[in-house]
Amino acid sequence: MRIDAVDLEVVKASLSGIVQEMQNSLFRTGFSTIVRESQDASCALMNADGDVVAQHVVLPLHIGAFPACCGAVLKEFGGTFAEGDAFLINDPYAGGSPHAPDFAVMTPVIYGGRLIGFCGSIAHKSDIGGPVPGSCSGQAREVFNEGLQLPAVRYQSAHAPNRDLERIIAANSRTPELVLGDIRASSAPIGWASGGSST
Repeated sequence: MRIDAVDLEVVKASLSGIVQEMQNSLFRTGFSTIVRESQDASCALMNADGDVVAQHVVLPLHIGAFPACCGAVLKEFGGTFAEGDAFLINDPYAGGSPHAPDFAVMTPVIYGGRLIGFCGSIAHKSDIGGPVPGSCSGQAREVFNEGLQLPAVRYQSAHAPNRDLERIIAANSRTPELVLGDIRASSAPIGWASGGSST
């Protein structure tokens, strides 16, 4: 399919605008100063294969993480996506997260009963366990020193969060309210962009 230069720019600007609104929503609804003030987060739109089609990058280190995180979700859950799903991953090996405190939330976009793409966000969490507060030990000798490691897991079904998973995350954090608040904020703009509820 051929597309002329004007149509290409219109589509490009529209997709970029969606991503910027996702990111603005995330910065307004984040619980921690890491998200609200430091803006240590990025948002993106991917196609059905997990390739990035639009991204608003605050931190360059997030650029290559979205396709890898989305690929891990596709590998684990491909063919089972439903409206209102959201997936969480921070595993640097399985999903390419820059480091364990960077949690990615991936939400499939379903239209006409089929997967057409993904909305995603990556945001740094204040503490996910490990030997020191903040989970970023200068003495770390292995990835497990960074705290809780999550492979691709289903975080939401029918727009409702998995409370058992939230309890596991909270039990591994020194700042559970901030971490869960930021995860919920990360899924809110994604749900909005994919046409779902953020509750």
